[in-house]
Amino acid sequence: MKTTQQSEVSSVNSSISLNQENYSTLLQAFFETHDETKRLALVNNGLKGLSNWLEKRDNSLEEEQETVKTNFEHLNMIFQSSNHEDESSKPAMCENCEVLQAKVKYLMKTSLKLASGTTNLNVILVSQNCVFDKAGIGYKPKF
Repeated sequence: MKTTQQSEVSSVNSSISLNQENYSTLLQAFFETHDETKRLALVNNGLKGLSNWLEKRDNSLEEEQETVKTNFEHLNMIFQSSNHEDESSKPAMCENCEVLQAKVKYLMKTSLKLASGTTNLNVILVSQNCVFDKAGIGYKPKF
């Protein structure tokens, strides 16, 4: 009878040791899974915030698009209606345009001459030799 009791005790001890090993393995797997779950929850919360922001941005851009579309349609209607009006409603051409254009051409030529003259003067002044401060346009000899 003792042999059967010993075999039962040894089988119980071996099953207990197997259960402890399984328990520790399961416990370690649980902690790893729990840590991964916490990390994924944080990532998920961040992505939810980004998703909410993107939805709001999408809505605002859709509203802006509608506003621009209505403005474009309004301007298009105005442009089309202005094209259908009489030629008499258009503003008259400037009476002095030719005179003013001639003056502009004259002023442009004058300014180009002045610019070339200043560059030539600067070249001449740089090329002069300075002898005892007796150089330049502003030189006045003292007697």
